[in-house]
Amino acid sequence: MSRFPHSSLPSSLDEACVPVPSLWNVGVPSALHPELPAAGRLRLGDVDLGAGRPAVARGTTPDAASVPVLWFADHPSDDPAAMWRRLVDLYPDTGLWPLLLTPLGGGDPDRPWDSGELEPVPLAQVDALHPLAVLARGWAEGLVPMGPDPYVQHLRPFGAGFPGLSAPLRLGARPADVPGDAIDLRGWARIGLVPCGRPADAIAAIGWLGAINSRRAEEVSAVLRSWEDRFGVVLAGLGFATLTLLVPHPPAEVSVALPVAAEMAALCPDVLAEDGPLDGFGYTAGGTIEGLARLLVDRPVWKLWWD
Repeated sequence: MSRFPHSSLPSSLDEACVPVPSLWNVGVPSALHPELPAAGRLRLGDVDLGAGRPAVARGTTPDAASVPVLWFADHPSDDPAAMWRRLVDLYPDTGLWPLLLTPLGGGDPDRPWDSGELEPVPLAQVDALHPLAVLARGWAEGLVPMGPDPYVQHLRPFGAGFPGLSAPLRLGARPADVPGDAIDLRGWARIGLVPCGRPADAIAAIGWLGAINSRRAEEVSAVLRSWEDRFGVVLAGLGFATLTLLVPHPPAEVSVALPVAAEMAALCPDVLAEDGPLDGFGYTAGGTIEGLARLLVDRPVWKLWWD
């Protein structure tokens, strides 16, 4: 049983989010129908990705179906961030969204990509979700303790009720406008390619399980779709339990960042966990929404981590 109560959702979800043109929902031409490249050496346009192979989703249960869901390089490139940026330019033609993939590390370098700890879900399950509903539930279940008078000091200036979706940030930039050294790869990173109609859908398409302790893959994709539309955010990298987003136009002041911080914490409550990784939000944000908002000001990369 959850330690947190379910929230009461707003009566009209449609009125809670005004659609905004997305830079990243470029779509894939219907005639393209991209397929995963075969195992072997791969070249897309002027990009030589070297040797690679499809990653097979085997799930976490013995009877899970084995399905190829993404192609990934066998070895890291000399400059994976630069290669990623070029593959983003090619995406409207290839229909293959690039990701910078990192493993768990330590004694488990094969997880989750080589080990196949992936469980793809139909995009219809993403379509059926509204980001406001996902985030309101995440706020109530992950951030507000049970009881008639719950402790919510860490959520100030908000309270026990989810404050709603943030207003859009300024759009009009591409991830190439984010400084090259802003992407901290720290360790072994290689290129992955996912056939999908927009970057946010890559999470559900491959069935990434990094957030499974609090959010299902389709819920993460649903929220990222909304962030693409409203914030211009773009999915750049995945680790075993980490997700890296580029933000071409991050909030310029704390007042703008506060509702964005609320959404981030509702999706990923571990951003307020002070015992998280040293480079995570929680440790440096002091475990509060206000502290997190201060960190989001002018920050071009959001790295989320789930325990």
